[in-house]
Amino acid sequence: MKQYLNYDRSTRYIEEGQGVPIILIHGVGLDLNMWHKQMKSLSSKYRVICYDMLGHGRSACPPGPYTLDHFVKQLDDLFSSLNLSEAHLVGFSMGGLVAQAYAISHPNKVSSLSIISSVAKRSNEQRKGVLERVEKVEKEGHKSTIEAAIKRWFNQTFIEENPGVVDQIQKCLENNQPDAYAAAYRVFATADEEIYEQLTQIKCQTLIVTGELDYGSTPAMAELMAKEIPHSEVVIFQEIRHMLPIEAAESLNQLLLSQLSKFTEKEMTK
Repeated sequence: MKQYLNYDRSTRYIEEGQGVPIILIHGVGLDLNMWHKQMKSLSSKYRVICYDMLGHGRSACPPGPYTLDHFVKQLDDLFSSLNLSEAHLVGFSMGGLVAQAYAISHPNKVSSLSIISSVAKRSNEQRKGVLERVEKVEKEGHKSTIEAAIKRWFNQTFIEENPGVVDQIQKCLENNQPDAYAAAYRVFATADEEIYEQLTQIKCQTLIVTGELDYGSTPAMAELMAKEIPHSEVVIFQEIRHMLPIEAAESLNQLLLSQLSKFTEKEMTK
């Protein structure tokens, strides 16, 4: 597997496999490495592309503030640099918001949408909680919320049995550029409100997945998205928290392979 920079050297990406393209979009504070197990599994049948979002990993970290449009433009620039006319999008958490926004603004370029552990229409209490975390990051630094995030994201049993995996996630969070992380985090905290009323404009086949015990990206939010997105279905993973692509990687990979096969067949028979 090789690592690349796009044409203007602003976006780091990796790709593996051949065939129909799939782009995987990570969550806030993470990078393309979170998709390691999906890359390995999906690349057996597809051309899988992962990239670092703006302000993350080895992609450009320009001064904030950021908007959701900045992340949509970055993704569209990646489409252009790879000469992609169309691709399946799989977005995790904040990546799910970016994928939704892209499907709304570039409907002809999205073959299907898979939204994993993402958010929709936060309640006033939920909004207050995430904005308090953003403010803590802005005042006390990006490392101030990591310990609490790990506890929210993983089941305790998984933490105890997989210390190396959890340590990699923690180090990724610690290595973020502080100002860029804060700017991206604020987008994550507010973007669901920005795009919720536009979800009916998503016309592609859509899979919405979250964990039963994900208190930030709840099953209720998944159902709300499904009510707005016309051609969508919801799958809830029992006893899983936020980091579903890591903690339930094998089951998620099987689901994605099954659904992507169906999505591709439907696309071919249009």
